[in-house]
Formats: sequence, C-alpha cells, structure tokens
Amino acid sequence: MKTLFDTIAFYFSFAFHTLLGSRRQYVSLFTVCVAGLAIMLTSVFVTDGMLSAVDDKARIYYGGDAGVIGGVWRKTLADADGIIQILEPIVPEGTKFYKRADYDGNNATFIFEGTEMKTRMFKGVDFSVETDTFASFNFADGAPVSTPEHNGILISESVAKRLGAKKGDAVTVQLKDDIGYINTASFIVTGIFVDSSLFGMYTSYVDIQALQAVVNRGEGYVNRVCVYLPRGERLSKKLLQSMQSLLEAQYTMWPLSDDKTEFNRKLRNGEWGETPVYGLVTLEANIKELSVLTDAIRAVVLMVVVVLMTIISVGMGSTYRIVVMKRTTEIGTFRALGMRREGVRKVFLVESFCLLTAGFVVALALSLFFCGILGKFNFSFIPAFDMFLENGHLVARAGAFKALVVFFTVSVTTILSLLFTIRNVVHISPVGALATTA
Repeated sequence: MKTLFDTIAFYFSFAFHTLLGSRRQYVSLFTVCVAGLAIMLTSVFVTDGMLSAVDDKARIYYGGDAGVIGGVWRKTLADADGIIQILEPIVPEGTKFYKRADYDGNNATFIFEGTEMKTRMFKGVDFSVETDTFASFNFADGAPVSTPEHNGILISESVAKRLGAKKGDAVTVQLKDDIGYINTASFIVTGIFVDSSLFGMYTSYVDIQALQAVVNRGEGYVNRVCVYLPRGERLSKKLLQSMQSLLEAQYTMWPLSDDKTEFNRKLRNGEWGETPVYGLVTLEANIKELSVLTDAIRAVVLMVVVVLMTIISVGMGSTYRIVVMKRTTEIGTFRALGMRREGVRKVFLVESFCLLTAGFVVALALSLFFCGILGKFNFSFIPAFDMFLENGHLVARAGAFKALVVFFTVSVTTILSLLFTIRNVVHISPVGALATTA
C-alpha cells in the first residue's frame, strides 16, 4: 500500500513541477478549461436557482408540497382538522398544515374609484398563521398582516396599477355566490407584491375569514388542507403512499395520480353527488402543465453544456498534441532513463488531470463570483420573468454534487480525447525521439 501511495505521490509531484516549469505552454489550455467550465457551472447553478424559484412560487400558490382537496363541490372540506390529525404522526418533524379557501376570480370583479377589472384567483389564507409563506415575496409596499377586522388583502403590482390603488385603500369586490346572488365586500389593501408571473399577476391573497363571509358557503369554509414539508425535505413516494393509505382508511379517496385534470373535472361537475371524495395532490401534479417549460430550459442548458464540453475536449486535445510534440526530447530522455511506456503515459495523464483540476477550482470560484454579481440586479422589470426570481433577484443554487458531476464528465471526456495523442507519443523509442529533434 505504501508503494502505491509513493507511486501516486511521485507522478503528481512530477506533473506539478512540469506544469509549473512549462506554464507558458499551458496558458491556452488552462484558459480554455477555465472559460468553458466557468460558463458550464454558472449555467447549471443559475438554472437550478430559476427552477427552484418556480417550485417555491408554486408551493405558495397551490399550497405546499401536497394538499388534500375535494369533498363536495362548493361545500366545505369536511373534517379538515381530522385530516390533519391523521397525517401529523407520519410526516417529518417541522411539517406545517394550513387550511385554505380558494375562489375562482373569474366570478368576481374588483372595483375601485370607478375602475373595474377581472382577476384570476382569490386565495383565502390566515395571515396570522402563514407568516413564513410570504417571506419570499417581493413587496413594493406593505406586508401581509392580519387586520382586527379580518378584511386585509394582498394584490399584485399589476392589479394595483390598473385599479390605481395603493396600500391602505379600500377596494370593493363583487362576486356571485352558489345560487347566483351578487355579494359585495370591502377589503383593505395591506400589501402590494411584485410578481408578473402566472402565479402572481392576477392572484390575490385575502384574509380567509373575510372570504368565508362573502362567498356565503358557511362559517369555517375551507376547500383544501396544505402540507408544507420542512425546507429541503422532499415528498418521497413512500411517504406519499403512507399518507394515501391512512386517508383511505377514513375517507373515500381518489387514486394517486400525477394528473389532477380528471379529478377536478368530476369535482367541478358534481359527479359524486353528496358523497365527499378527496384527492391527495402533489406539487408535481399541480405544476405538470409547466413541465414543458422547465424541460425546455433544462434542454437548452444541457445543449450549452454539451457544446462547451466538446469545445474543451477538442480544444485541449488539439492543443495538447502540439505541446506533447514539443516535448519529444523530454520523452526520449524519460525512455532512455528506463521509464516504461506506461510510465510516460501516466505522466501525461496525471498532468492533464492536474490541469483540469486547477481549471475547475478557478472556474468554480469565477462561477460563484458571477452568480453573486447576477444576484445583485433586480430583474423584476422583465415581463413574466418573476416566475424565476426570488424577491426580484436571480438567486443561483450552487450544488456541490452537480459541480462534481460536471468536473467528472469533463475530465473523463477530455482525458479520453487525449489518449490517442498520448498513445502515439509513448511508442517513440529513445533513439527515435532524439533523432526527431536532431
């Protein structure tokens, strides 16, 4: 074992001194390696940050990593507290359960000082409980607070501009109840958030007690139980199956599916009559329609990575061929001193690996620097780009695992491209090498 470590230490020490002594020959190789890896790592980190922001916004909009919805259409989610009691024992510690009431904004109208407009969705939330839910919101003015009268509302900046409303104003909402009567309620704007994405532009968050009163569906009306796992936790298939099994023991449950379309259709059309049927819907099922967009983003980034990987491999291969040819005399000397062909091959392979490692370290530092610079700018001015932002900023996600995967992949492909050059060189005999440079 000691001999093996001594051998490895020898080759790395030899490669280090060679690279240091001939550093001018390797400047172009090092530059290509650093530039390519820096762009790759930055692309991966920024993309992960953008998609993470989409997930975070979807978690707020749909209500957590999973939710129990259903019951009887336009009636309260029966026994919401019972559902929570059933699920609490099996979820990770720190999981939070919130009761919400969603109302389709297409059946409602905003009115403020003579201006009317339709909206997309009202989200009835308890502001005194869901304090951490809105921590990632980018507020232009105000904040989510629970007013004594329980009539607070959060509206997007787009809605506020169209209405001409500002924080503290009382906006009127007219909506139809289940029997067709038009009810009117006045809400106080406690906060205006910046979000031009499909999750926020025409979505309003209203105090759940006020929404319960105006929709006229009974005191305590809720239509979903939201399950928020602790930050960083993922909803595993095993946990999801356990949740479904426990609920099935007490209620009539819709089968687990990654597509909620059919369930919502049956619920909306009242096909179950007065028999309550519930569905356990995951975040992935809720954002399935966005998978085309997210997959396209990943495909573009993958294409960039592949192109840069090819440039690094081909560029280093061709440049390294020239460097090796200039070292023919050195190779002949190695062979004359008794070094085997395998030993010469190891020298060049270790050199290329050390070069790639040094390039990766510098590229990682540059990538983190670039990501930090990008995070300083507010990109909220770009229409619909808020979907990928956190508090208006592009927040990259630097993952050690993905960085190592990029390094390993580039190292393997580059070294494989160098093997042909190195294999031809090590077959030169000592006399042949000296004759070549004579």
